[in-house]
Amino acid sequence: MINGTRFRIDTDIARQAGLSARIARGQSDIASGKRLQAASEDPTASARLAVLRRHDIDMKIWSANADGAASIAARADSALSAIGILLDRARELVTSAASDTLSQADRAGIASELAGLADEVDAVSGETDASGARVFPVQTATGVPVGRDVTLTATATYADAFTVRAGGGSVGIATLLRNAGAALDTSAAARAAALADVAAASDHLSAVRGEQGVRAARIDSARDRLTAAQTNGAEERQTLEATDVPGTIARMQGDQLALDAAQALFAKVNRRTLFDLLG
Repeated sequence: MINGTRFRIDTDIARQAGLSARIARGQSDIASGKRLQAASEDPTASARLAVLRRHDIDMKIWSANADGAASIAARADSALSAIGILLDRARELVTSAASDTLSQADRAGIASELAGLADEVDAVSGETDASGARVFPVQTATGVPVGRDVTLTATATYADAFTVRAGGGSVGIATLLRNAGAALDTSAAARAAALADVAAASDHLSAVRGEQGVRAARIDSARDRLTAAQTNGAEERQTLEATDVPGTIARMQGDQLALDAAQALFAKVNRRTLFDLLG
């Protein structure tokens, strides 16, 4: 009889302790916002969360790379746009200088302005980024990793962007403008050739700007893809590890009611003595 009573008491105490532990765990889950405190509680979800965490690290690195590439691409496009304006002005000047009515002094003034435009082209095309690296690299354009086995370039090389096929050879745009200025005071044929060279430079730069637009579009697409991947990963992580607050509260309320009832019954039963039980 005594052993049976002790067993029942121990069982009631253990049940109440279990309910109290479940309530405390629910409070902890709500406070932390996470339902998993150990991998053993849900091995499958924990394994998936580990994969998602590594994936998130990769996405953040690639996103930072893509953002940096986008910034460089924007600077490159701005530089090309500025040089395009300079070439438009150069084309106007050389077209004007082709007229036979201009004086030598007028052509000398145009040549001087063309030399100034060439200096501006040198300055803009040689711009550097915040780290001191050239926006248009002299050597091979650096590939920027924006995904697993996915690499993009932000700009063309300096030579590809600013070297023009003109006069039977290749020449830099700035040099081409200086040569055009020098040719203005020679012959009509030389002036016509200078105009053709400047037109070729302008057409070349338009093609380079088009290619730069394609690069920028690819970078923007990669950024959108990475942002979507991060969002999807975050949503999946939330689903796997986040606490279901309404459900947890409902379970806690049920456990609390059961605990209150068990404690009340336990107190009532244990007010009786052994003599009461024996009759």
